[in-house]
Amino acid sequence: MGFPPIHSPLYGLLVFSVFLGLTGCQTHNINRSVQPDTTLPATFSTSHVNPSPVNNSRPWWLELQRPALNRLIAQALNDNFDVAQAVSRVRQAQALVVQTRSGRWPQIDLRGSAAKEWERGDGQPEEYDIGGVLQWEVDTFNRIGAAVEADALETQARMEDVAALRLSLSAEIANNYFGAVAEQRRLELLDQQVRTDETLLDLLQLRFEQGVGTRVEVLQQKSRVADSQSLTPSSQADLRVFENRLDVLIGRVPDGQNRVLPSETLGFDERAPALGVPADLLLNRPDLRATRAELIAADADIGAAIADRLPRIVLDGSVLVQDRPAFTGPVSMIMGTFVQPLLDWGRRKAVVKSNRALYEERLASFTQQYLEAVEEVENALYQEQRQREFVRRLDQRRQLLQETVDETGARYIQGVDDYLPVLNALQELREVERDLISERLALIQFRIALYRAVGGPLNAPLLQEKL
Repeated sequence: MGFPPIHSPLYGLLVFSVFLGLTGCQTHNINRSVQPDTTLPATFSTSHVNPSPVNNSRPWWLELQRPALNRLIAQALNDNFDVAQAVSRVRQAQALVVQTRSGRWPQIDLRGSAAKEWERGDGQPEEYDIGGVLQWEVDTFNRIGAAVEADALETQARMEDVAALRLSLSAEIANNYFGAVAEQRRLELLDQQVRTDETLLDLLQLRFEQGVGTRVEVLQQKSRVADSQSLTPSSQADLRVFENRLDVLIGRVPDGQNRVLPSETLGFDERAPALGVPADLLLNRPDLRATRAELIAADADIGAAIADRLPRIVLDGSVLVQDRPAFTGPVSMIMGTFVQPLLDWGRRKAVVKSNRALYEERLASFTQQYLEAVEEVENALYQEQRQREFVRRLDQRRQLLQETVDETGARYIQGVDDYLPVLNALQELREVERDLISERLALIQFRIALYRAVGGPLNAPLLQEKL
């Protein structure tokens, strides 16, 4: 390909274009270290929080020490179809980066043509052209570069979306797992209560036959047995719902089989995990990392929109082999085009304003999301602390009611009191025993919510393997 003489204006335009392209002149500085538009608190307000950095050495669910739960979460992270959809969105975003980045480099095509004309029925000599053509927009003001960075940041946000989804998925599995455990313990308790009530019914029936008790006492106890039995079907249904949900979360068709071991309990280590400081949430929570990446991407889009209002230089070149009546042989050409937008009726300016408004919107969203993240941690910490106190007091009440049942039962057998105090004490005890299961479930769910609020840690390799 031939080049223009060194003294020609085209040569000067070419040199100027290449120089600006290589220096990467920018008209907008992208803030890559943006922070929420609020004051970051130094510590969490709850007094017992350990201010040491979050331990990211292993996934959070391992702290619950449930091997069966570990296996279910590992299976879900690999086979869940919501995760598969999110990974596909990452691939789409990565492909878009490649598309946008391609605009920074020369575009080379093969072009060929053939022509033949007729004048008054007489055929003229045929003409042929074949060769390569080149077009290159010199990214003088980083218009394409800013767009590439914006797309790359959007890709990063989609990858963080996958991490956030996996964190949410692990928490959902744990909640359903322990929900199933609670229903198993409830069914076990109901079975025990029914057997105890039936034993008492046999005793009352015997006393009535011996003329010691009354038929009213027998009927009251029969009602108590029927009441205890009536609670079993709904608890069985709830257990199946939890188990079916676990099947779907791990990517399987519900099969009616229990995946939660019957020996499981609702107990867990009471020691609070190390949480770090509120600013750590910006690094630990994948949803905040995703929002931050989208915010910086919006800033890059501002730069691209501003650059679109500035001059654009495009170099065109070609090397063709021509076969014509007047000439046969190679022909080369290079041409520089300079385009400066002059009158677009405010279209490009409006794009800049729109992108600035989008940045402000995302900054407000980022700040709001951070405040809510701190709120979630504070709530989970306080709720777990109060729930633990509530469970302790409820268990104390259970012990007192058990003593009451024993005492009223002894007085009834001795003939001091009738059966009504025994029945009332038994009814209260049964309700508290069932409530204890529900409240212990709530306690471990608050701990799960705490792990989710601080961002895990997750640390389960999957994304790079699938991508």
